Amino acid sequence: MRVTIRIKLTALFALLFVVLAGVLVTTAYLFVASATTPEAQQADRQRLLEEALEEQGVTLPAAPTPMPSGRPDDAVGEVLDSIAAQVRQNVLDDLLQRSLLAFALSAVIAVALAWWLAGRVLRPVDEISEAANMLSERTLDRRLPEDGPDDEFGRLRRAFNGMLTRLETAFDARQRFAADASHELRTPLAVLRASADNVLSSPRPSKQARELAEQVEQQVGRADSLMTSLLTLARADDVIHTREPLDLADVAAEVVSAASPRATDAGVAIDLDIADAPVLGDPVLLERMLANLVDNALRYNVEADGWLRCRVWSEAGRALVEVSNTGPALAAGDIPALFARFARGDQRSEVAGHGLGLPIVARVARVHEGVIDAWPGDEGGLSVRVSLPVRAEASPS
Repeated sequence: MRVTIRIKLTALFALLFVVLAGVLVTTAYLFVASATTPEAQQADRQRLLEEALEEQGVTLPAAPTPMPSGRPDDAVGEVLDSIAAQVRQNVLDDLLQRSLLAFALSAVIAVALAWWLAGRVLRPVDEISEAANMLSERTLDRRLPEDGPDDEFGRLRRAFNGMLTRLETAFDARQRFAADASHELRTPLAVLRASADNVLSSPRPSKQARELAEQVEQQVGRADSLMTSLLTLARADDVIHTREPLDLADVAAEVVSAASPRATDAGVAIDLDIADAPVLGDPVLLERMLANLVDNALRYNVEADGWLRCRVWSEAGRALVEVSNTGPALAAGDIPALFARFARGDQRSEVAGHGLGLPIVARVARVHEGVIDAWPGDEGGLSVRVSLPVRAEASPS
């Protein structure tokens, strides 16, 4: 069982009560035991008798030296002393039993009260914890109520709200930066690409100019692809802007259709097997996720007689997408590294890429509350499966 702060506080409060109750029971028992000894009882009777006679005006002479009790020839005195000792012991035993019973009942009640008190003390912490668990990039505008006493928990609420304000400002600034970067970076890239196209389309460009224009166009395409991947990651990291009802089967059909000419040129056969898989999500991000899976399967394939299989279906309340391909052999231990940003396998260094395809797939799956799994093929290549929640019939559009 996980030991929580509430359990610790309950144990602490209960232990404190048990210690105090134990001291109280022990003190009461010792007090009664000392007050019921024969000497104490004899002294009390003597004192009470003297006080009563003094009230009547009678003065007792000096008391003679008392004779020791328990004389060998005083059988009646011995019996009376034995009876008095037994009565005293019975009283002490009964007191101890009743005290222990009351102690046990009080301990049970104390544990229950300590549990309730610990819950009351920690209730503000639970509220803050629940609010933190409900937060996401889309709910950073929420705040905890700050009404209440100006105590430690009140200061904690204000500090938490201040942190949310700073986070909301940071996420907004990041989103604005992504939008501004998309606009500012695409403009000079478009100018460079247009300039290269003008050179290549000219009637008789020089060999050096043509080679330079082709290199510029290639690098511009690479930069544009890298920027698109980075902006996709920024979009997924910031927020899901729109959640719309869509079918992964339709998205997969469009992606595979767009990739078919490239697959034909590469000599890769595509097997598309799709069924209804309705989900609720960002259409741009989900399209990019499937496009990256297909692009990755085409990019890292064999040179001849390769194939790519794309399956879409739904089962057990999940929408599933699986993309498999032929390709170089991969070790199972090397697969997790492929989902790290800018990380590429040793056998993939000869293929052009940025190392962002699979990381984007993993990130898009996570922001859609999905899970991703990957394993090496029996004859080489990689199989990647993404599982997303199926859209409920009553889900709003």
